[in-house]
Amino acid sequence: MTTSPSALDALLSTLRTEEGVAKAHIDEGWMQGRTAYGGISSAVALAGAMALHPTETPLRYAQISFVGPVGGDCTVATRVLRQSKSSLFIDAGVSSDAGFGTAAVFAFSGDRASHLDHNSLTMPDVPAPETLAPVPDHKVRPSFTRHFDMRPTTGPRFDWKREVGEYLTWVRFVEEPACHPAVALLAMGDALPPAAMALFTEFGPISSMNWTVNMLTGNPQTDDGWWLLSAKTGYARGGFSVQDMMLWNRTGEPVLSGSQGIAIYA
Repeated sequence: MTTSPSALDALLSTLRTEEGVAKAHIDEGWMQGRTAYGGISSAVALAGAMALHPTETPLRYAQISFVGPVGGDCTVATRVLRQSKSSLFIDAGVSSDAGFGTAAVFAFSGDRASHLDHNSLTMPDVPAPETLAPVPDHKVRPSFTRHFDMRPTTGPRFDWKREVGEYLTWVRFVEEPACHPAVALLAMGDALPPAAMALFTEFGPISSMNWTVNMLTGNPQTDDGWWLLSAKTGYARGGFSVQDMMLWNRTGEPVLSGSQGIAIYA
């Protein structure tokens, strides 16, 4: 029996390389307002970079800037910044009819022998995702969120008017993709609302400005597709917030850490 591809795999099936660039189409289902969801433009940038510069070395680091809106027919232009015996650095830029949209630098590097073995990134004690209610559908819910099954640990929906700027949520794809796991994690890792929104006393637009990603393993895996995502802000002032981000697999292993700067129009 054949099965239809997941929404993410369907998007990635549009990726083509020609004349030194990669081209793909980001459809309306991955949009949030007038631009594509940041996780998907990041994933397209990575997929384009890996298609143009194939490597078996795992992704270790990504620095992404959301410069402007992007969507529809997109072009990924890349260049190798440096390649050594241990690392590969690739610059990737995503453009569309709206102009230049997403700038990314990806670093690929394998594990090294080291005497250090330290991990204090312990996963919080939270209920299992099967025991939690999913985020209900709503007319104001951004289109891209419908590709994810989200189970907030603090209630049935993403609350605001709270005293703590934090979201902690189990997330998995509604349709599990078969693509490269690093591409899938970038497509998922930015799925939560900015943590500063939990502090809102009045609603207003937001816009992610950047995203730093550290991959803590070269072989990310989980059970039943579930990942625990955390976003927590420690500073929101002057229309700008910064937040720390974490992602653990189902067994509690830290897989991704990151940070993000967000513009707030409220």
